[in-house]
Amino acid sequence: MLAEVWDAINGGDNARARALLEADPALLASDAGQMALGYALAHAGLFAEGRAVYARLRDAHAGEPREHLYVHQLGMVERLAGDLHAALRLFGHERELIGSLPPAERAFKRAVNGYELGLCRLALGEGEAARAALAAALADAREADDPMTRGCVHRALGDLAAGSGDPDTARAEYGQAHADFQEAGDERAAAEVRARGAAL
Repeated sequence: MLAEVWDAINGGDNARARALLEADPALLASDAGQMALGYALAHAGLFAEGRAVYARLRDAHAGEPREHLYVHQLGMVERLAGDLHAALRLFGHERELIGSLPPAERAFKRAVNGYELGLCRLALGEGEAARAALAAALADAREADDPMTRGCVHRALGDLAAGSGDPDTARAEYGQAHADFQEAGDERAAAEVRARGAAL
């Protein structure tokens, strides 16, 4: 059932995801179910509700290795809600928590964190800070051998180049993102980023 929930979320059908969760009370009450619920709520624009879900999870797991996951999700909610400075504070705290994880886990976690930092800086119009955060995230994603995060970072770098009036670099970044998303098996993301390149 959880896989169906995430399929609905990834397809943009957050209402169906919530309905599936509500139809399975045991799943809904679990940490995994709450993680999915918060994501569906936030992406449906229900920021207060999504924030409350992740705040409860963070409080329940404070001091545990998993705490950084919920801090990350709280940062995502704030980014989606447009409170970029609050998001940056949360992602900064997440970065500190990642530093206490086993070394083998850090590159992937830093890559995802750095991608979010880059998105926030990009949304704030801080081009050079965004580029630096995304470059660091890309290095970590390569170290972690994570094509999905590589694709996300290249897509963001393409957006940065497009917004800076550099369509050639943007096309190259979108092309690399397309290849990475295909490697990750995410055809929806691959098609979307290909459309961005074609629109330049």
